[in-house]
Order: sequence, then structure tokens, then C-alpha cells
Amino acid sequence: MNWITWDARQITGHPIMDQDHKELVGLINELAFAMESNKPREFCSQTLDKLIGQIRGHFRAEEKLMDLHRYPQSREHKILHAMLVRDVLAFKESYDAGETAQFVTLLVILDSWLDRDIITADQALANFIAAA
Repeated sequence: MNWITWDARQITGHPIMDQDHKELVGLINELAFAMESNKPREFCSQTLDKLIGQIRGHFRAEEKLMDLHRYPQSREHKILHAMLVRDVLAFKESYDAGETAQFVTLLVILDSWLDRDIITADQALANFIAAA
């Protein structure tokens, strides 16, 4: 079962952002399945690393778009990016340390990111770029 279902709410209309978001949702679901299935910690940690790498790459690409198009809300949007990276890295650190990190905590962080960043902030960015 997927934790997050890719649907029309997440589509921004910007093909690169949408493809990245779809891939990120796939990785989140892969991680959710691995953790819910009690896959080995090393496997889950590697999947988390892969997700973090994808998130960072996606954010770099979005931030380039913001700078290129002189997006007026870029500062606020970049703060959202930094918050997500910080939160996911903190989860991974506690997970890798062997602490009983609650996977639900990570899913709440990622679900919040989905609502706050993709559906709201990225949609606004895509609309700004399309209007430019």
C-alpha cells in the first residue's frame, strides 16, 4: 500500500517539478514500505539517503528556477526547503544511531511537506513561471 498517492492535487503544471515530485513520492512510498515491512535498518538507511539526495537535488533545481525568474517569494520558499532537509536529516541521524525513531514522525514531516511545499508553495512558483 502506498503512503502517498500521486494525484492531481500535486500537479503544478511545470513538467520538471512535476516529474521530480512524482519520483519523490515514489521514494517516500518505497521507504514507507521498507520500514513498515521491517526491512533491515541498513536497507532503510540507504533508502533514506537516496530520498535525501533526491530532495536536495530537487531543491537545487527549484532554487535555480526561482533565481532565474526572480521569484519574489524565493526567500520564504528556500526556508521551507531548509526546514525539510533539517527535519529529515535529524530523523536519519536518530535512526542511524539506533534510536527507536518513530517512522510515523518522518511520514508526518513528509506529509506536511507535501501539503505545504508542493501543493501550496510549488504551485505558486509554477504559476509565477508560467505567467512570466
